[in-house]
Amino acid sequence: MSKLYFSIAAIFLTIGIQQNEKPPANRRNFVACPIIRDSKTMPCWLAEYEGELYYLGQQGRTSSAFYPPQLKHEVLVEGTVKPGERICGGIVLEPLSISVMPELSLNCNTLLPAEDGLEPPLPPPLPKNEPFPDSTRSFTILFDFDSDYLTLHKTRILAEAIRIAKIIQLKEIQVSAYRASTLLSNGQKMLEKENIAAKRADKIMDILIGSGFPKERIKLSIKAAPEPCDGLNDPARRRVRIKLLG
Repeated sequence: MSKLYFSIAAIFLTIGIQQNEKPPANRRNFVACPIIRDSKTMPCWLAEYEGELYYLGQQGRTSSAFYPPQLKHEVLVEGTVKPGERICGGIVLEPLSISVMPELSLNCNTLLPAEDGLEPPLPPPLPKNEPFPDSTRSFTILFDFDSDYLTLHKTRILAEAIRIAKIIQLKEIQVSAYRASTLLSNGQKMLEKENIAAKRADKIMDILIGSGFPKERIKLSIKAAPEPCDGLNDPARRRVRIKLLG
């Protein structure tokens, strides 16, 4: 396994390990350098853990469901093994969450040539962005580890919350932001930065105010204490919840 990357700025920390506390056996949660494999169609992204390759996804368009990692940055991989299937030579993880670590790691620069028999499947069609039902009052936006970045898909969820908020007799918008932790396959725990919940809340707040909602009608709840980790549901705990009160 690639060693965990630590900086003086402590982008992420490990906290105490309890004996025998590990994710389920079919989970793979690890930090490693991403690897890109060329192909006749779209390049594939892989990562290695304990001598085995795992398939992360294909390079695609910005509107694709998969947002690829970056060379020269390690990546946090959190996924469940899908038995009996390989793509581009790597074991498939489904569901899968990846988070690019922000610091440079110059040794993460491996490119593999295309190989016959390791071609990826045709990319799936782009998902249709159906609007949320107008009766929806609760929205959850998930974030990458230690990040407040809103991807295109996350922005769409927020845009739908704003759209619906504007068509109801809105009394209040409740914004709850959370900080999380992640249990790795080796038993170590990664902890998000102390201020990440506040940064996520501030970003959502700024967008809501910029969309015309009065600040006094937006109620923030910032959960600075990290959510507990179990190695299975950790990606779903890096979140902001938005509730519309009519």
